Amino acid sequence: MRGSKAPIILSLLFLVIFTIPVFYLIYGSTYFKLGNVPTATWQDFLDMITSPLTGALLVNTVVYAVCGGLLAVAFATIYAWIVHRTDIPGKRILGLVAVLPLTTPFLVKAFSWIYLFSPNIGIANIALHQLFGIGSVFNIYSMYGLILALGTGGMPLAYLTIEPAIKSLNPHLEEASRIAGHSLLATLRRITIPVLLPAIFSAFLLEMIIGLENFDYPFILGQPGGVDTLATEIYFNIFDRQPPRYASAAMISVIYIILTMATVAIYIYATRKAFKFVTVTGKAPQRSLHKLHRWKYGALAICIIILFFTFILNYATLILMSFTYYFSAGGGQLHLVFSGLKNYADALNLPLFYNALGNSIILGIAAGTIGTIVAVFLSYAALKSKVRGARLVDFVSTIPLAFPGIVYGLALFWTFLLIPGVSGIIYGTIWPLVLALVFVRLPYSVRMISGSVIQIADELEESSRVSGASWGRTLYKIVLPLLKGGMLNSFLYTFINSIRELGAIVLLTTGQTIVLTTLLLQLYSQHPLALNTIAAASVMLSLLVMVVLAIPGLIQFISDRRRKKTPKS
Repeated sequence: MRGSKAPIILSLLFLVIFTIPVFYLIYGSTYFKLGNVPTATWQDFLDMITSPLTGALLVNTVVYAVCGGLLAVAFATIYAWIVHRTDIPGKRILGLVAVLPLTTPFLVKAFSWIYLFSPNIGIANIALHQLFGIGSVFNIYSMYGLILALGTGGMPLAYLTIEPAIKSLNPHLEEASRIAGHSLLATLRRITIPVLLPAIFSAFLLEMIIGLENFDYPFILGQPGGVDTLATEIYFNIFDRQPPRYASAAMISVIYIILTMATVAIYIYATRKAFKFVTVTGKAPQRSLHKLHRWKYGALAICIIILFFTFILNYATLILMSFTYYFSAGGGQLHLVFSGLKNYADALNLPLFYNALGNSIILGIAAGTIGTIVAVFLSYAALKSKVRGARLVDFVSTIPLAFPGIVYGLALFWTFLLIPGVSGIIYGTIWPLVLALVFVRLPYSVRMISGSVIQIADELEESSRVSGASWGRTLYKIVLPLLKGGMLNSFLYTFINSIRELGAIVLLTTGQTIVLTTLLLQLYSQHPLALNTIAAASVMLSLLVMVVLAIPGLIQFISDRRRKKTPKS
């Protein structure tokens, strides 16, 4: 029985809506003229490609993404292998806290790195100067600072990507190597790493894509040191140049898309073709761990050091500064005066704080709900529809991976600018931000829901249709209840990342639609000395994300307690 064409039609409709801005972006880069801004031509586009400035931006973007991705994957691989393949103490706790850094937005982490390693006011640099009389040890406003920030900030996602492969690794392979006389390090080098290489490579490519598209770190940490990337150049062309160079921003965006599309194509090929080793078979091997004996506490120390740099150091610094009223580094001496909750009171009394908080929550709910609904239709159309060409939907749904958030934000800006009547109706509302966030997070939502869709047997739907139920009723009564787990994950992921996002919305926010991340950015840009108030607001933002992450676990805990208390019949 052939399935309904409704999911295919709806999926194509959604994709058309989300891809229209891309055509306006390309149009705006070469044909559009705005007021006294000269019209760009194809020759201008070629000049932009061959410009030394563009070359420097490309080099900075690629070096930042590649080196940051390598550092994140190195941290994640070492941490995951020690936690899941050795006998160190505290394994369960270490596995749980590894994802805690996900609760802190990149923007907030950037502020904490400033407090630590700013050449002039960084408390780590000043403390080392006071103790040992040496100058600035580390300058966070440099390419090395950007790589450190991206590498430590990207570790949790790389860990979540590599962890399943390490947990499912067949221990017989390593045991055979040990029986043959190889040491633990030799086994790790000859057996474990080669078998895990596909997962490690996929995690690296994913981290590289995130690095290529990242706006927060380059803008906050790169700008003072003159380390510009493609993302920041787009922003500067619109907000810092007079008159605004909209066409130049659009042309850079097209170059940016070409770079990210090439990386995404490699990522898709790697995740589908590069898995050469079969390590999960029908016979489940008995789990065994490497016994480190007296070295296990050294391995535990390595995990704690990784956690220290990826989460503890940043968050502890942020909390310290949020309770500090006076912060001075005059004469090379560090002076801190604690003030209790004054900074939190100042943050709560910011003129737009409650407006930004409400907009952030509304934006997260709207983006999470719409993104999950769209992902359900796309996943169902790609995996369950019998219409010819349905699998193409799965490929098309990965296209947003190739669009950096700030590029799609600019594409929406062009769309509202060029379509008559749309700007006055939609621009200045929350909906442009919702569209941008749904688009850039859609591939992840589709992947989360697709895993649940695959597990639904066709017989369930066929039985419903044979009994006379329509496709819509079958979807509502049979499919959606079975997808609730994947839908919840999709909603939470989109909700949390909508609250954390900056790049995709920075070009679209107005005074009426300001959110917490853009409020913090404006406060830092306009009042850089208000670091303590920014720290307090940043702590509250990260706590909001933590609370949202804790809600599903709390609901599950309450449900399990009620199930245990229910008497068995």
